[in-house]
Amino acid sequence: MNMGTLATRTAFQQCHDARCLLTCGSNLSITPIDVSKGHLCVAMPGGQELPSLGTVYDELELQVQGRSYPLKRMRVRQIREVKGQAHLVLACDGCADTEEQLWQLSYQLRVVEPTPSSEVSYDEFTLPKVPARGLYSEEARQERLAFVREETGATLSEVACTRLEPRKLVSNIEALIGSVEIPVGLAGPLHIKGRHAGGLYYAPMATSEGALVASATRGATALSRAGGVQARVLGQRMMRVPLFCFDGMQQAMFFADWVQDHYSELASEVRKYSNFAQLVEVQAQVMGRNVHVHFIYETGDAAGQNMTTTCTWQACQWILRQIQRFDGLKVRNFMVEANLSNDKKVTYQTFLKGRGVRVMAEARLSDEICQKVLKVSAAQLVSAYQNFVTGSLAAGMVGLNINVANVVAAMFTALGQDIACVHESALGQLHIELTAEGDAYCTMTLPSLVIGTVGGGTNLPQQRECLEVLDCAGPGKAHKLAEIIAGFCLALDISTLSAIAADQFARAHERLGRNRPVNYLKLGDLNAEFFREACQLSDLRPLAAEAIKFESKGSSIITELTSHKVNKLLGHFPFKLDTQQGEVAVMAKVKPLDDEAIIMLSSMAAMCDARLAQSFTQFRNELGFKGCHVRELAVMSQQDPRFTRNAPKVYGVVADAEREAYVIVEELLQDLTLMDSADDTCGWQREHLEAAITGIAEVHSIWYGREDELKAQDWLVDYPTAAGMSAKTRLWELLGAHAREEFPEWFSEDDLNVFRSIVAGVGDWWADIEAMPRTLIHNDFNPRNIALRESATGLRLCAYDWELATLHLPQHDLAELLCFTLQTPEDNSEVEYYLELHRKTLEQHSGQAIDPEQWRYGYKLALRDLLINRLPMYLMAHTFRHYPFMERVYRTSRRLLELEGVRLS
Repeated sequence: MNMGTLATRTAFQQCHDARCLLTCGSNLSITPIDVSKGHLCVAMPGGQELPSLGTVYDELELQVQGRSYPLKRMRVRQIREVKGQAHLVLACDGCADTEEQLWQLSYQLRVVEPTPSSEVSYDEFTLPKVPARGLYSEEARQERLAFVREETGATLSEVACTRLEPRKLVSNIEALIGSVEIPVGLAGPLHIKGRHAGGLYYAPMATSEGALVASATRGATALSRAGGVQARVLGQRMMRVPLFCFDGMQQAMFFADWVQDHYSELASEVRKYSNFAQLVEVQAQVMGRNVHVHFIYETGDAAGQNMTTTCTWQACQWILRQIQRFDGLKVRNFMVEANLSNDKKVTYQTFLKGRGVRVMAEARLSDEICQKVLKVSAAQLVSAYQNFVTGSLAAGMVGLNINVANVVAAMFTALGQDIACVHESALGQLHIELTAEGDAYCTMTLPSLVIGTVGGGTNLPQQRECLEVLDCAGPGKAHKLAEIIAGFCLALDISTLSAIAADQFARAHERLGRNRPVNYLKLGDLNAEFFREACQLSDLRPLAAEAIKFESKGSSIITELTSHKVNKLLGHFPFKLDTQQGEVAVMAKVKPLDDEAIIMLSSMAAMCDARLAQSFTQFRNELGFKGCHVRELAVMSQQDPRFTRNAPKVYGVVADAEREAYVIVEELLQDLTLMDSADDTCGWQREHLEAAITGIAEVHSIWYGREDELKAQDWLVDYPTAAGMSAKTRLWELLGAHAREEFPEWFSEDDLNVFRSIVAGVGDWWADIEAMPRTLIHNDFNPRNIALRESATGLRLCAYDWELATLHLPQHDLAELLCFTLQTPEDNSEVEYYLELHRKTLEQHSGQAIDPEQWRYGYKLALRDLLINRLPMYLMAHTFRHYPFMERVYRTSRRLLELEGVRLS
C-alpha cells in the first residue's frame, strides 16, 4: 500500500509545555513548532542571524512535558517565513539515536494524552449563548456583534457594515451579525436559442477566483460566433422521501401497495399547503421491513426543498391517520427524510433520474471558430475531451465535465440560490464529438439544477438585481434561468478544455522556480532605515517615513500586469520622509524581476494562440525584457545633466538580489502637466510636443553614436539587431495574425497583408537601421510615461519608467510620441516640423552633424519597427485589458506610415 512520501506532522500545543535549547557556540532558546518522524520545525527569535541551508547542529535538546529528548546532527533543510517569523526545518542527518528520539517524540504527541492542568467543561448554566435569539432588529444585531467581539477579540469592522435590513431577513438567516461582500463580474454575451431564453445574455458571477469570468466570456464568444447555443428544459422534479418502519416485511409490502394506490388523495392533501408544489408521482421502495416513499413534485419557479418538506410532512400525517384503520399495521417509526432524496448530495440516482431542473445545451463549433477564438482546432478539442473521458472513468466520477461547479457556484451566489445545492447542481455531462464536416458538436446536460426565481435568497436586494440582469426575477422565469446557466456551463467547459489542449492552462499558472526561500520585501520594510540606506544618490537622511495616499493611474504596464501573477510587493508606493531639510515626498518604485515579467507575457501569449506561445517562448529572452529590472536602476542612476534635467529626481536605488528587491526611490511626481494623459491626448499642443522632443533629444545626445560603449554596459543584456529581428519573423507574423483575429473592426485584411510584406523584408531594412547612428532610447516614449514640468525657461520634459530602454534609432522615440499624440495629420508638414526640431536639437547637444535625408529615412524605418514589434505587443495586452488609447494609436500610426509611402487601407 502506497501511503505517500510526506510524513505526518504533529504540531506542539500549549499543553505540551514544549521547549527547545540549541547549542551553537552559546545556548539559544528557540520555539518548537511541529515534528514528524524525520524533521523538527522551530521558530527562531527575532533579530537572530539565520543559518545557511545545510548547516548541521550537533546538539539540540527538546523538552516536552518534563521529558528530555536529545537530538544530534540535525541539518537545516529549509528556511521559510511564517507571519514575519523565520522557521527552520531541521532534518535528521543519518543519526540512528536521533531518529529513535523523533519517533518517541511523535508517539508522545500523537498517542499519549497530555495531562491538562485543569479540566474545562460546560453545562446548561456555563455554556455561552448567542444573545437576542429570534429577534430581527438593528438593536439585536448590535447586541450580537458586541457579544462576538467580546468572546473572540475580532473587531468585525467590515462584516458589521451592511445595508441589509434585519427585519426583512426572517426567513433567510438566524443570529444576524452582518454580511460579507463578494465581487461580481459580468460574463458574456452568450447567444442562447432556448424555448424559454432567447437572445444575448450577460451572466453575473460572484467569485473571487481570477480568470473565471474571462474564461466563461471566451467560451461564450466562441459559442455566439458559431451560431449560438440551443437550450431546452427536459423536466423538473423535486423529491422528499420519508421512511416508515413496520414489524415485518409483509406489513411493509402491504403498505407500499396501499400508499401508491392513494396517489390522488395525497395530491389533494398537498394542494392544501402550497400554491407551487404539485405532487406528480408516489413510489414506494421496500427495504426489509422499512418503506421509503418517494414523493416526487414539480415546484414551478421555486427550488422547492422547504415547501416539499412541509407538504410531505403534512401528507404523511394524513397517511398515519388513515392506516390506523388496519389492525396490526403499526408504524414503529416514522421519519420525514432518511437521506434517499439525495438532498445536496451527488448520487447516481440524481444523475440518472434528476432532481431540480433537468436541462440541456447544445452547440456546433466550426474548426474556423475553434482556431480563431479557442486557439485550438476542432480535432484537438475533441481529442482533449476523449482524454478526459478516460481520466473521469478511472476516477469513478459521477458524470463528466471540466469545471461546471465554477459557473454554478458563481451564478448561484450572485442570484440568491441555495449555495449548499451547488454540490448536486454541478453534476454535469459534457459530450463532444467530431462531425463528418470537421466541426465539434458539443452538449452539456445538467440533470439536477436546483434553482428558483421566487423565495429564499432571490428576494435579497442585490441578488434580485442580478436576476433582473437576466430578466429572471419573479414567477415564470425558473426554466429560463436553467437554460441560461446550462449555456454558460457549456461555455466555460469548452474554454477551459481548449486552454488545457493548447497548453494555455499550465502556462497561465507558470511560476518562477526558486531553489531557496526568499525573504521578500514587505511594505513594513519601507521604513526610515530602508530609505536612509537607499538614498545614496542624495544627501537625504530620513528620520521617519510615513506612507501617504496619492491618486495616480498606477504603475507601468509591465509592473501592473506582473503584479497580478506574483505574490510579492510590486508597484509604486508613495511616502513622506521627515528629514533634516524638512518633509520630502518620494515614490518607492518596486520592480518585478525580468523573469517574472517574461512569465507574465508568456502566459498572455499562451492565452492568445498556441503557435504564438511557442514562438514567444522560443525568443522570450530576446524581446527586450531580459534584464529590465536592473536596466532601469542603471539608467535612472545616470548623473549626466542632460538626463537629470529631463527625468524625475532620483534619491537612490536598491538592488538586493538575495531578497529579489529592486527599488528606485525618486521624487513623487505631482502637479505635472499632461501626466497620465495617454487615454486622452487632446491637450497635447505644439508647445508640449516641442518640450518633449527637445528634452528627449538632449537625452539621446548622451550615447548618440557610442553604440560599442553602450553595448559594453553590463545592464544592457538584450537589444535588437538585424539578425535577431529576422530570426523572429515567425513571431512578428503571428502577432499580426492575432491582431487581425481579435480586432478586425480596425485591423483589416489589407492591413495584415501590408504588415506581412513589411515583416518579410525585416532583415534588409533592419540592416539599414544597424548601419545608422543609434543611442540609448526610452523605448516606451508616450504620454503613459512622460509629462511636462514648469521651469524658469518654460516647459521641460519629465520622462519616467525607463525599464524598456534600449539601443535603437533616436527617431524611434519620436515616432512613438507622434503615434500617441497627433490627431491623424492631413499631410507631412507637421511631421516634418517635429522631425527637424528633433534632428537639430540632437545636433546641438551631441556636437555631431546629422544628414537630413538619412534622418528622415531612419524615422520611416522606426515607424516600421513600431508597426511589427511594439504595436502588436500592445495589442496582445489589449486582448486582456482594455486600453482606451489603443485604437487611436493604431489609426494614427497607420496614417503616419501612409504619409511615408506605405499604403494601408
